[in-house]
Amino acid sequence: MSDDPAAGTPVPDAPGYALTIATDSSALVATVTGRIEAVEPLIEIFLRIGDEAKRTGLRRILVLDHTHGVVPAETQLRKLFDAVEGSGLAQVRLAYVDARGTAVSRMELGEILGRERGYDCRVFDNASRARIWLHYGEA
Repeated sequence: MSDDPAAGTPVPDAPGYALTIATDSSALVATVTGRIEAVEPLIEIFLRIGDEAKRTGLRRILVLDHTHGVVPAETQLRKLFDAVEGSGLAQVRLAYVDARGTAVSRMELGEILGRERGYDCRVFDNASRARIWLHYGEA
């Protein structure tokens, strides 16, 4: 691992991620750590999250992304959405948090592409605001 001078935290040298999924009141909370350098791990992550949403029946998902790496280019983001088509993610509300707060502006393209395909999704740099949006309108 090397150090991220901006955050003062260790940065994984090799690609690889860890995903944990827990239930938090009426939502799934998926936490991702590690290093992601390609779109294929993101596809795996979202398919696993979609499977868990189907299994639990929960329709709100909070993704807390603590990873290092690169934000995929538009063509790769389109590949991601093609790959998760039919996974059940189109039937949920999904808040995606760049927990490090370093790539939100680049991740917003993913939000736009998702909305074009009918996904109820938003990208945030703050988990508190993401939770407010995620639960807005609950009865």
